[in-house]
Amino acid sequence: MSEPVAAAETAMWPAAVVGGVREGLAALADAERAAGMRAYMRDQFPFLGVSTPQRRRLVRAVLAALPPATDGGTVLGAAEQLWGLPEREFTYAACDILARHQRLLRPGVLEGQLRDLVLARPWWDSVDSLAGGSIRPLIIRNPELVEVMWAWSSSQDRWLVRVAITHQLGRKAATDADLLFRLCADHEGEREFFIAKAIGWALRDYAYTDPAAVVAFVAAHPNLAPVARREALKHLR
Repeated sequence: MSEPVAAAETAMWPAAVVGGVREGLAALADAERAAGMRAYMRDQFPFLGVSTPQRRRLVRAVLAALPPATDGGTVLGAAEQLWGLPEREFTYAACDILARHQRLLRPGVLEGQLRDLVLARPWWDSVDSLAGGSIRPLIIRNPELVEVMWAWSSSQDRWLVRVAITHQLGRKAATDADLLFRLCADHEGEREFFIAKAIGWALRDYAYTDPAAVVAFVAAHPNLAPVARREALKHLR
């Protein structure tokens, strides 16, 4: 791509995406549904009242009307603008867009823009969506980024710890079990709900692949929080 074309994409593509998403979501707003969504999220954020299927259809339509993005920085630029808007559906749309373009993301953005997004107005919904759609595929393509997960696991921020513990979800037989168990063991005594739940979630996910290993791990770590223990063994009872 020539420099003038690249510069035009960097300037125009995010603006077109953000404009299309803003206009489209506003047209779909439903105040009654918004009240229920806000209550479900414990009044953490305002909502427009747009359902997940509606939002995803809109995002697909907006992207289909534009030339394909070819640079991860351009995609991140659109995501960052959407993340800054107050209603939570814009954050979800940003996660959708990043997930659809995750192969354009370079390794360096994990400790840069992706980390910043994890920590920007964080709650389990945005953190888990960003982890599953963008961070996990990036680490799979760049295994050296596991070192970043070790650093995040040592963080004082619960959301970075949560991403580190759950970053292998869904990998089944490709899971690095030693890594998983070491990350969980490092937080064995953790009682913070979102971290303890992440431990249980990660262990339960791996239990579909190796139930005996998970049962043995839980038995060997009696200081696991009750929620972690319950979630880990949930489908094994």
